[in-house]
Amino acid sequence: MIMVTVNDRLGTKAQIPCLASDPVKLFKAMVSAKIGRPVHEIMLKRQGQRPFHDQLTLADYEISNGVQIDLELNTGD
Repeated sequence: MIMVTVNDRLGTKAQIPCLASDPVKLFKAMVSAKIGRPVHEIMLKRQGQRPFHDQLTLADYEISNGVQIDLELNTGD
């Protein structure tokens, strides 16, 4: 079990317990449950990188315990 910090860059951070082998799609569902936004609006990425693809795992993006991920809301505007 690892703890990943999700930062919305507006002053809100959430700690999400997960496994490195979890797919990004499952991790987005956990983030959605924690922050109360629909899954389809959530876009995750590391600073300076492209958004994560749902079919890959957190380990594919070298996400480990204590890593911080940026959260952006993709509302389609």
